[in-house]
Amino acid sequence: MITDDPGTPGDKNWEINLAWTEQAVPGSTLIGLPLLDANYGVGDRIQLNYQESWNLLQEAGAPGESGISDSQLAVKWRFYDAGEDDLQVSTYPRCTFLDPGSDSDRRGTAGSTATFLVPFEVRRNLGVVSVNVEFGHAFSAAGAERGWIGGFCLGRDLAKGWELDAEVHFAGSDRLQRAESTANLGTRFDFTKHNSLLLAVGRDIGNTLGPRISLLSYAGVQTRF
Repeated sequence: MITDDPGTPGDKNWEINLAWTEQAVPGSTLIGLPLLDANYGVGDRIQLNYQESWNLLQEAGAPGESGISDSQLAVKWRFYDAGEDDLQVSTYPRCTFLDPGSDSDRRGTAGSTATFLVPFEVRRNLGVVSVNVEFGHAFSAAGAERGWIGGFCLGRDLAKGWELDAEVHFAGSDRLQRAESTANLGTRFDFTKHNSLLLAVGRDIGNTLGPRISLLSYAGVQTRF
């Protein structure tokens, strides 16, 4: 899901996600294949994150382009933890930047301006469902990249090892004159003790920030060790 939560892998544990992603807007489709999302636990409350993908861009009437995406480096810190079934709060600052020497920004498969996002995540298990809320601000030298984000996600266990999630995610300009709202539905299924299938599909329900996303999809496998 787009909305993150305060969960971390645990001390010295790895959590690796490999996925196919697709984002379609009128006249353009961007595919990430694969998307690498690597997480490592330092203690029980800290997570180190690195994320990058190989992107394929297809625009109507133009040759396809391919190239590496921006890189993301992040650190999550769950600074309040009242237990798995009670209130948990974390912060997850992350920096997204163009790899040195990369020309992917000219190809359209990566952005050219570094951004720094400072979000906070709140989770509470209400029994029937778990609630995740995320909110934060993005900082950048480029005015168009600065703004606010927020997400509200509900999760429910359908069976042991099988979870269903639904979310609404928001992104707005710095002064909130323009905004994007996205609805997303996802599921997680543990097919072994250390491996899970992750699926999600969604679309914009409103967008004055840019082209409206008609399809947002994610299909991946998570491995934990």
